[in-house]
Amino acid sequence: MPALLERVLTLLDRIVQWACVIALVVITGSVSWQVLTRYVTRDSASWTVELASLAFVWLSMLAIALGVRQGRHMVLDIWEYVPERRWLRITITTIASVLVLATLVALTVFGMEALPSAMRRTMPGMDLPFGFISLAVPVGSAIAAIFAVEAWWKLVREPDPEVDPLPSAVLFQSEEDTMVKGEI
Repeated sequence: MPALLERVLTLLDRIVQWACVIALVVITGSVSWQVLTRYVTRDSASWTVELASLAFVWLSMLAIALGVRQGRHMVLDIWEYVPERRWLRITITTIASVLVLATLVALTVFGMEALPSAMRRTMPGMDLPFGFISLAVPVGSAIAAIFAVEAWWKLVREPDPEVDPLPSAVLFQSEEDTMVKGEI
């Protein structure tokens, strides 16, 4: 994979990670504010629930993209440990990647088709279009689709089944800690 493309995808990954952190902070802050105002002032704000829902949907869809980039989606990896069957590992990886990519493309296309009607509805607590929540599906799915192609490319080009070729650097992780198949 060309170095420039790798840098662009790594930057996109970093932006998505920061967006997830921000969404988590927004969820925590709005839910905390809701609880605080409900018990202290006996009057809760309706916007907090909508803001937490908005942030949660975005967090979910963007976290899916990060999981796809790191190969953490559900796949059959039983053949990874049979080195003499590299063709079988590549075949299974390709089939799984095609299924994941087809699902992500469908979510992107249908999410974009549903967006105009969602933009016509309004979230009453924040007076914003409901489409801001719906937009998370096609955006997150499109980013995940890009990462799915990258993950497939790296997986089929890696000759050694013992090596995990997918990136795993996450925010606030020390250089000594290395993620291998989801374990530290």
